Amino acid sequence: MKICSIRIKGYQQFEDIYLDFTHPETGEPLDKICFIGRNGTGKSTVLNLINNTLNQFHQTEGAHSNSFLANLSGPFNEKKILLIKLKLNNRFVYHFSSRFANTLRAAILKPEIESIGEDWFDIINRPDWMQTIEQGNSIHQHFAIEGQELKTLVDENLFHDNSSDLLIYSPAESSNNSYLSVSDVPQTNFNEALKLFQNFGFNHLVSDENVHEFWRLLIFLIKKRDSEREEYENRPENINKTKKQLIKEFDAISPRILDKLAILWNKILEKAGLEFDVENARSPIQLTENLHAYIRLKKSKQKIRYDQLSTGIRNFIFRIGHIYSLYFNREIKRGFLLVDEPENSLFPDFLFELMETYQEIVKDKNGENNTQFFVSTHNPIIAAQFEPYERIILEWNEDGYVEASKGHAPAGDDPNDVLEKDFKLTHVMGKKGQEMWDEYLRLRKQLRRTEEEYRKKELISKIQEIGTAYNFEE
Repeated sequence: MKICSIRIKGYQQFEDIYLDFTHPETGEPLDKICFIGRNGTGKSTVLNLINNTLNQFHQTEGAHSNSFLANLSGPFNEKKILLIKLKLNNRFVYHFSSRFANTLRAAILKPEIESIGEDWFDIINRPDWMQTIEQGNSIHQHFAIEGQELKTLVDENLFHDNSSDLLIYSPAESSNNSYLSVSDVPQTNFNEALKLFQNFGFNHLVSDENVHEFWRLLIFLIKKRDSEREEYENRPENINKTKKQLIKEFDAISPRILDKLAILWNKILEKAGLEFDVENARSPIQLTENLHAYIRLKKSKQKIRYDQLSTGIRNFIFRIGHIYSLYFNREIKRGFLLVDEPENSLFPDFLFELMETYQEIVKDKNGENNTQFFVSTHNPIIAAQFEPYERIILEWNEDGYVEASKGHAPAGDDPNDVLEKDFKLTHVMGKKGQEMWDEYLRLRKQLRRTEEEYRKKELISKIQEIGTAYNFEE
């Protein structure tokens, strides 16, 4: 299940915008999409809207199949419409939502509307649409799936808890970063982790405001492995094996979450002379106990409190660790990962491999990647890691509304080229740098008009000095 496109009308800064998430040659939905644009163009709004919409694809026990989209957030009225096109089981399905008279109306639209053209959108936007639905007249019958066909679609394709479905939304850092309050370890306990055995939801918020849920998840994964190991050792075919054999066999098929987390975290911790202290991690035994696992200096082995880590390191290890733990040793058949500003507070040298890291952690236990990955960024290093057709550029038009276009710079291009071609920044130097460029050009022009040898030597010396300092080409 992947999103092919989204159409938004009359919502905040979007008067009428179409966002295409398909490959230009194959028409298949893309695995990863990057939103770029100026502040206020709606990058975070789109991620939030996708998250809120997908959350309504949640089938809870006893819920009526025709009302699963009934709580789409946002101030909608008769002019505010959202249409999302998805690919489900090799066929396309449309989900339409709009609000009339303070009542949200939602419908799963028939695939045939693709051949109807644009008129259908305006027909559904008519003021009498709600009455049309209630009367069950031909417009609704023509566009909306009903009856057994709808029930089958709902049963087969909506998200379920305790399943291989996964939706993760990771917003940008909040104004009050709760990571800063984690001086010892995030507060939770064994008893809280046990609740995940009863119900493991499909949707998760990865944020500094709920870091305790990450720690609870780690405890759950540790205890789940303990339970699976005991079950493995008690299998009839394993009764006569030695403890050493059993440990070796089980470790091969079921890795430890903290060992894997150490490999992931140490990618950035080692740059600061730190490491994750796996050897001395202490798992809870009593219901009220917490997991104690810390960062330490590599040389002295001195423990470092989490609130003593830099903002960038702390934000990275908790965010990336939480996301990785949600995929760890699970089969994920339908996944969505929405990450807003993954570059926050990270040094540029780490950004060049950041998207590759995300692509690795969303692989499930079978090594498959069935997750559609959405990113919003202001950073050209991040944007350069996407193909031009994977970049969605949001920008203001002359009428004061936001429109969308695709990128131009090729994947892996110099970030300065991405700034110029896709971020539309023709001048990537600061004021002082621009002044020195102008001076560099002036001196070269003056050199061409100078005949005195001593003066030429002076000008050449100044030109070379500026050129070397600012890396200006000859």
